Amino acid sequence: MDLLLVGAGGFLGANARYILSSYAARRLGTAFPYGTFFINITGSFILALFSALASRSILAGVEYRWLVAVGFCGGYTTFSTYTFETLTMLRERNLRAALLFYLIGSFIAGLLSALVGFWLGNVF
Repeated sequence: MDLLLVGAGGFLGANARYILSSYAARRLGTAFPYGTFFINITGSFILALFSALASRSILAGVEYRWLVAVGFCGGYTTFSTYTFETLTMLRERNLRAALLFYLIGSFIAGLLSALVGFWLGNVF
């Protein structure tokens, strides 16, 4: 059942991402990635709102977590997880892990990984 909930949420999240990105590109152009920017911001909001509601037992069932947090937000954007996990570390006063390793480290490692992937893709 968990797999179906994650899949259903992922389907909805991925399609929401596609629809919003396409809409933003048509309305605002492609000189700046407005769609991705909007999706990253709203995805962070949705995951944090859901987590706050879940912690207050409003949406505490594990099936909601699979559907919304893992499925929808995972299909919509993984940036939401990245920002929420950073926020969690900051709230736990784990500043070094949050800022140095996770926030900056993920950005730099991700950028370098993309550079290597791009390079390899053009070499072969």
